[in-house]
Amino acid sequence: MGGPLPLGYDVVSRLLVVNEAEAATVRRIFDDLVQERSATMMVRQLAIDGLTTKTGRKFCKQAIYKILHNRMYLGEINHKGKNYPGAHLPIITQQQWDDAHAVLDSDRRERWRDTKAKDAPASPLRGLIIAPDGERLIPTYTIKKGKTYRYYVPNRVGHFGAGASKVCTIPAEPIEALVVAQVEDALSAPAVVQAVWEQACKSSPQISEPEVVLPMRRLASMWSNLFAAEQQRLVRLLIEKVVLSDSGLEIVWCDAGWNALSAELSPSTIGAELAEMEAA
Repeated sequence: MGGPLPLGYDVVSRLLVVNEAEAATVRRIFDDLVQERSATMMVRQLAIDGLTTKTGRKFCKQAIYKILHNRMYLGEINHKGKNYPGAHLPIITQQQWDDAHAVLDSDRRERWRDTKAKDAPASPLRGLIIAPDGERLIPTYTIKKGKTYRYYVPNRVGHFGAGASKVCTIPAEPIEALVVAQVEDALSAPAVVQAVWEQACKSSPQISEPEVVLPMRRLASMWSNLFAAEQQRLVRLLIEKVVLSDSGLEIVWCDAGWNALSAELSPSTIGAELAEMEAA
């Protein structure tokens, strides 16, 4: 057997045998997906319960998706892209596999549909903008002649009214557009792509460079076709804060967000969806 040993199995006399303690975790992951329908919630609960991957790391969403797409747990092996019955025992039933993949297929189709159907968040930079003196700006709006005008104002102004702060009120659309454009540029910047790839290797040594780099390139090229809500979700994922200064603004990137993005770009998650969108 090539590649890393999957959770749930040990090698004895060159044969795969079921590790019952680990197999229980594998079965739980398939069953929990059907119940929870949220890999994020599963990651949190697995950490609380002290369950780890084969290498002793905490579970991330990517690790969960890899388990959910590994047909070895059905007692099969993959050779040159085709699946065959293996000599090892299965850990899950065909019904567990089918139930979990029904959820995965449904969520995959509905993710883009739901994003389109829902109204985009009114204030994607809520809580992220910081004034030169460290004060946080909060969103607000006014309506004039039936038209809505959105702004970010200093926290003190929002609570105590005009004059409570020396920081100016900022129109929302221009600064949001500028920040979104910088995220789009960062996705295709060689230094950023390299950094995300290196971080992905730390958490998943078995991942190949194309599995990270190609989806990032697709995401950058497809950025303008993403729904506004999905763009804004990625902005909030990747940015820790936006610091204003007399010379402009500085974006402080969120390391954890880029790590999370590298997991989302795996072939079994958003990476596959981007490939489908690109081919459509």
